[in-house]
Amino acid sequence: MRDLDSAPLGPGSLTWKYFGDRRIYLLFGRSGTLQNMHPAVGQALQDHSNFFENPWDRFSRSLPPIVGVVYDDTSAQTGARVRGYHDGIKGRHADGRRYHALDPEVFWWTHATFIEVIIAMNEFFGTPLTGEEKDQLVREGVTWWRRYGMSDQPVIDNYRDFAAYWERMLEEGLESNPTTDWAFEVDLGRVPPYPGVPTPVWRLTARTFGRFNLWLTVGTMPPKARETLGLSWSTRDAVAFRAFAGLVKTAWPLVPESMRYHPRARQAQLSTHVEVSQAA
Repeated sequence: MRDLDSAPLGPGSLTWKYFGDRRIYLLFGRSGTLQNMHPAVGQALQDHSNFFENPWDRFSRSLPPIVGVVYDDTSAQTGARVRGYHDGIKGRHADGRRYHALDPEVFWWTHATFIEVIIAMNEFFGTPLTGEEKDQLVREGVTWWRRYGMSDQPVIDNYRDFAAYWERMLEEGLESNPTTDWAFEVDLGRVPPYPGVPTPVWRLTARTFGRFNLWLTVGTMPPKARETLGLSWSTRDAVAFRAFAGLVKTAWPLVPESMRYHPRARQAQLSTHVEVSQAA
């Protein structure tokens, strides 16, 4: 195990404070697209998933256990289960190169998008993190990563190097591929309902939801990724997005606290509060 600088991941950590925050849902199109732009991830979705038939399935299956790796009492066991889901996800690219979902470099990229989305969420829809907080968040990401039982080889433990890695991936490591092309062209009226939405309601709202989600995804994408994917973003779009982001920032403190968090995160927070109160 490399000598990396890590930080505690639990009550009081920035990751605990923000990863279960439902504002992150506004950025899942962005994070999912950035993940899928990695050649190995994009190929794996083509070879091993039902992504094109039901794009929500990956989201609904993957998110709860990943949230659990942060918030569960048995986080290491949850992490091992998440790692195990990827054991058989391997194959070859069209040019014959091998890929495996458990290649540490590939797994680290998907993990890095979850660290970065906390930074992006606060940039767009909250209060931007300070440099010190970004450093802390990346160090918490080391602790989070180790719960998966993966090699430390690709891990970064400070924000300066993390930001450099992020820019290098945007410049050299990501691509447009069939999964990203499909996601920006699909007619959502032709796919199954979003989880929890009744079919009749979905039929009435899918196209409107799809247009909004596409617009939100394009607006939150890093400019270089937008360029790689050939996505357009006008001055008018930018003005409208700033207004939307301002509305979220203003309205979010008015949302009841019980509704602000993913259920798994909320349960962990409540359990911790009870334990602290009893100890006091």
